[in-house]
Amino acid sequence: MAETQIIQEEQISTKELFQKIVKFFKLIGSEWRLLLISIAIGTLGSIIFDIKNFKESQYYGELHFNLESGSSNQNAMGSFAGIASAFGVGNMGGSQSNDLFSGGNFTSVISSKALYERALMKEVVVNNRKVLFINYYKDSSDISRKEWAGDWFKAANTEAIKFRFRPKSPDQFSKPENEIVTAIYEKLVKQTSMAPLDKNGSIMVLSANTNSEMLTKIWLETLLKTLEEFYIEVRTKKTKEIYDIQVSRLRELEGKLSSADRQLAITTYQNLNAVDPTAPMRQQQQNRNNSFISNQYYTQMASVENLRMLLIHQTPLFTMLQPVRLPLIRKDYIIGGSSKLGALLGFFICVVFIIFRRTYQELVS
Repeated sequence: MAETQIIQEEQISTKELFQKIVKFFKLIGSEWRLLLISIAIGTLGSIIFDIKNFKESQYYGELHFNLESGSSNQNAMGSFAGIASAFGVGNMGGSQSNDLFSGGNFTSVISSKALYERALMKEVVVNNRKVLFINYYKDSSDISRKEWAGDWFKAANTEAIKFRFRPKSPDQFSKPENEIVTAIYEKLVKQTSMAPLDKNGSIMVLSANTNSEMLTKIWLETLLKTLEEFYIEVRTKKTKEIYDIQVSRLRELEGKLSSADRQLAITTYQNLNAVDPTAPMRQQQQNRNNSFISNQYYTQMASVENLRMLLIHQTPLFTMLQPVRLPLIRKDYIIGGSSKLGALLGFFICVVFIIFRRTYQELVS
């Protein structure tokens, strides 16, 4: 008897479930006009969204590189570490505090405006013709058709579109030039990113996404080259300054040694037939002077050579592991591509509204 009662309860529950499902579909069917309107609104909204966010075909490229610091290994530096300490270059083997390129600073450096300005003002070769990258970007990107095109509320920035940059230092930019560079920087920094290939590794991935395949390739190569030059400049700046001072001192001693050699030769020649008893003493004095300057000159030459080798050891090594190769990955944007999602969203919202409205009516009545 108990088993028969359980079966009957299950049959009743199943029957009620089917009745509720049928009731639900009848309710939805009775509101078909509202459903069609919601689906149409959802579809129209998705089309408007596609139009507002429409982009030209985008080309994605990336390159992989590894950076090895030239001054990180004390054993590799050997005697040059002592030379560095003698000239006050710093601790060649120990860790450096507040390092500009350490930790998270590295990604901040590559997205800094100072580095981008250097890259924008570099000459690049396009179709066997040299051109400033900033002019090439203005001509090849969609910035003239987007940010500077104007709309109903503001006029097109024709001055920025027509302006042509000439080679100069970023410090010499005029106010209009700074405004153009800032606009390009803000657009480019959103199109460019860098991240480690593996969180536990040192290989970095530099990527960019622009509306031109060649522009993406040239930009990645130019930015990496600029980063390499900037990194080397910062790492070797102090040693380079000391090296230039020592080279200048070497040139000065070279001039003094040449003068001392000439004086010694003249004195030696004059003493061949000299009757002056002080002549041998003057020649001896010239010999001592020449010997002293010679020792200084060769010592300075050794110091300059050691500093030159130190510069080589301090220079970081950029290793390209995966260059940018054409063709790049292309992504196309189409109007209406999200219409199905919009229609489905409109349908879902309408169904939820119908259910809540019917539930409210049943509670009130």
